[in-house]
Amino acid sequence: MQAIVTPSSQPEEYYAVDLRLAAESVGPEATCGQVFDLLVRNESWPGVAVVQRDGTVLGLVDRTTLLMTFAQPLLRDLFDRRPIARLMDPDPLMVEETADLASISNRIRDEKPEALARGFVITRNGRYSGVGTSLRLMTMIADQASHRSAMLEEARHAAEAASRAKTRFLANISHELRTPLNVVIGFAELLQSEFLGPLGNDRYREYVEDIGSSGRHLLELINDLLDLAKAEANRMTLAESLVDFQALAASSFRLIRERAQAAGITLVLDVPEPLPPVMADECRIRQVLLNLLSNATKFTPPGGRVTLSAGLDPEGRLWAEVHDTGIGMSKEEIATAMEPFAQIDNFLSRRHQGTGLGLPLTRRLIELHGGTMSIVSAPGEGTRVAFTLPADRLCLPGPAAVATG
Repeated sequence: MQAIVTPSSQPEEYYAVDLRLAAESVGPEATCGQVFDLLVRNESWPGVAVVQRDGTVLGLVDRTTLLMTFAQPLLRDLFDRRPIARLMDPDPLMVEETADLASISNRIRDEKPEALARGFVITRNGRYSGVGTSLRLMTMIADQASHRSAMLEEARHAAEAASRAKTRFLANISHELRTPLNVVIGFAELLQSEFLGPLGNDRYREYVEDIGSSGRHLLELINDLLDLAKAEANRMTLAESLVDFQALAASSFRLIRERAQAAGITLVLDVPEPLPPVMADECRIRQVLLNLLSNATKFTPPGGRVTLSAGLDPEGRLWAEVHDTGIGMSKEEIATAMEPFAQIDNFLSRRHQGTGLGLPLTRRLIELHGGTMSIVSAPGEGTRVAFTLPADRLCLPGPAAVATG
């Protein structure tokens, strides 16, 4: 006889074979009285399947129906010697041994709700194997859910431990890398200035410029990576103070202006005055604005426009938006851009260095302030990246301040 391997070897998953009660079956020639006596002798059986000699299931007689029928003397006399086919369900729910619990529950709901009370037949390759009950089904579903919950909790603890280890590693390695990098950058700037004398060859100047540029890019990557790791592990603390958002936006705008002008891009600052002070980490909000402005400039071709706007919405929240007339993104590309280290592949991105951390880090910094960030974009139509900060972070002297928005 060929051995049948079932999925029940996996303790965290249950299947129909695990529900099976090996109740005896009867042939179609059995009488109702014989089946009644069989159920009386076997109190744990939920019912008896009526099966042909080749194992084909003809029907199911459930215990409750038969016992209630025989509890009435007249009906007992009527059916005692009659074939069991008179009282069986000729169309019971039948499930294969390999069926999972979810599919069995769905079939009971959609096909045979009566199986909740009457039970169901379990088959192996279409032949009778045993019977199952809804009580056993629900018990195993609960056990399975409890086991999965324990596994998820264990996985959560493991993920948190891994995240803490990652943060510690990044903090240590970033410290070790920053010191020599700062030395490299410092010497590169010293050589560029030719403070101690001319380099003597134009190629040397190019090499020194490349060394300094690469060093600064690597330092930026290390800083962003450490910031993102801290933010994801909820280990980043905000140094909050009352911030003049209009002044902060203007200073961020000035920092990016030279790069934009060199790329032939028009910058527009549209921040009305006055805006109420906002309780925030000034350094982190500046980082947000610079990330958004830098991204917009990076993906806008010469002749394009980048606009930084801000104001108060009707609910009293502070909003800011960076709108560019660049290449835009599809929905799939937006999802890619929000993943750490993921970069959109196009001719503009290939011309610029990038870490793929700007937008994920920006969103996390906004969320740490209790705000939200959104992106609206379409290929060829530019991109709008907006964020809001909660109204309770604004320092409003009175109702008049809200009206200025």
